[in-house]
Amino acid sequence: MPRFAERRQERRENRQERREERQHSRRCSSKASISSSKHSVASSCSSTSSSDSDSSEDFNNTYVMREKLLAVGDDFEIKKASHRRGGRIGHTAFYVDNKVARARTTINLRESRRGDVLFQIQERKLRARDAMAIEDGDGRKVAEIKKRAVGVVRENFVVKVRDDTNWQIHGSILDHKFTVKEGGKTIVEVHKNWATPLKDAYFIEIDEECDDPALALMVVIGLEDMAED
Repeated sequence: MPRFAERRQERRENRQERREERQHSRRCSSKASISSSKHSVASSCSSTSSSDSDSSEDFNNTYVMREKLLAVGDDFEIKKASHRRGGRIGHTAFYVDNKVARARTTINLRESRRGDVLFQIQERKLRARDAMAIEDGDGRKVAEIKKRAVGVVRENFVVKVRDDTNWQIHGSILDHKFTVKEGGKTIVEVHKNWATPLKDAYFIEIDEECDDPALALMVVIGLEDMAED
């Protein structure tokens, strides 16, 4: 099985494990609230509930990223963010290598600073960009962002994923307020609705049914890069 397919299968299994952990956490919390003796129940359930809540629910597929880092060519981190606690920042989830040269821009997404490349974008700067390819770590194209004209002055984007799925983009990319939909269902929401200690940051919420959160994040990065042209 190709490495890309193996990662997708592993992510599906991880999502199933998180669902089972959350169900266990809720059962334990319910038992603790019903019991008249808090201390007798807390020994087996409360510690599991609190740790599972922090790891599985608070920071589940919600990320925070700084604005305008692509333009200056700096490497940067994508961190987890807490959905339930209004944007509290968690650990680093992905690293982005952003190399801006005279004629080419290369953006690499990794799970660790020196880890394997998950996805990459390589673009020549001296040509008009109506499309942007996203490749996996082996250089195979897995998605393409296409710019299309809407009306006279407004532009919109569509993403072709693995040649058989369209993701539609709705909203303002420059304002970091947009959604990505597949078949009418929102799978990614980008917004600035929460306060955060990070200056000029925005949030990316990815539906847990999305097969590949890393690819969804790379699409958001590519959209921002194209929108700044």
